[in-house]
Amino acid sequence: MKTYIPLFILLFNYMAFSQNNEGSTYKFDSIVSLSVPKNFHKTDTLVDGVKIHQIRFKTNTYNFIAQKVLFQDESQKESLSRLPYDETSLLDEYSRVIAGMKNKIPYTFKNKTLVEKEDFKGYNLKFVNKLDSLAYEVEFYLLNKNLYTFYYASETHFDAQVKDSIFNSIKINTHYDISQYLGKPPKYRIAM
Repeated sequence: MKTYIPLFILLFNYMAFSQNNEGSTYKFDSIVSLSVPKNFHKTDTLVDGVKIHQIRFKTNTYNFIAQKVLFQDESQKESLSRLPYDETSLLDEYSRVIAGMKNKIPYTFKNKTLVEKEDFKGYNLKFVNKLDSLAYEVEFYLLNKNLYTFYYASETHFDAQVKDSIFNSIKINTHYDISQYLGKPPKYRIAM
């Protein structure tokens, strides 16, 4: 009987700890949501007049950031718009985003993969540290006029299973009208 009591206490403490660390679903908006732990931080900032909505959380072994950035606001002239109008222009814009990330992320770029989530195209980028070990992974999607970007980083213990569970929790709500092609071709814009 004496061995059952400590075992019961240990099991009870484990269950209590697990419940305290359970997460919930966080909705960026009506389009994108993801699973987050109870303890996450949310910020809304303006950088050079661009609104950035960001959530982040970290553990002893990794950091995760998800952000929504307005790709083009309503006041921008249509003739200056960089919003994609077809798959080729979407991939061109993604190339610009990738080039910016390569310059800003403090790791060595390893590779990029075109990905799809709910039939929407995005990119997954991998970066390595000085030891050529995976240290940073990014996935992003342009949906309507917002760029949704998800960052997982771990210098010392990159856990692919943890990263996969977080990235797989990202959901795009297809019950809403979502497009990746809201721009107009350059010929159309010039003729206006």
